[in-house]
Amino acid sequence: MNNFVAPVFEKGYPCFEAVNNISKEQKMTHTFFQNNDNFIVEEQFDRDQFIIEIAFAPDDTQLDLLFDTDADYYPELIENLDSGFWQHMICRVQAKYDGKVMGESYLGSVVSESPAVWLKNDGDGQIDDLVEEAVDEARNEAVRMLEILKADFLNG
Repeated sequence: MNNFVAPVFEKGYPCFEAVNNISKEQKMTHTFFQNNDNFIVEEQFDRDQFIIEIAFAPDDTQLDLLFDTDADYYPELIENLDSGFWQHMICRVQAKYDGKVMGESYLGSVVSESPAVWLKNDGDGQIDDLVEEAVDEARNEAVRMLEILKADFLNG
């Protein structure tokens, strides 16, 4: 868990193809995602027994650690981020049951005009993957909790 694929741009921008092609290969682990409390819920819906929340927070990771500063797209990236036209974000998906987070997944280095625009233009199915990962984790946690509850309350 806590892996992300960096970076993501929307189709139609000149740097989309160059950046999107490397994004499928590069993975980094970021434990600080879980400690970020600046997430704002953008979308919420039911999936199976869970309530799914998709939220975003600013990603303040140093850009030259995530992006190739020599790449053709880098000046455009910096210009659009500095101007505020694009945002650099972390996406968090949580699967909740009875108000308790049972599973979650993260994607960092989301670059888009806004969370809503990124969700609308998610042509690579990244949101579906994040939701599936969070729901799988939530199901596994529910089964684990049931086993503990059975052992604690029925066998003893």
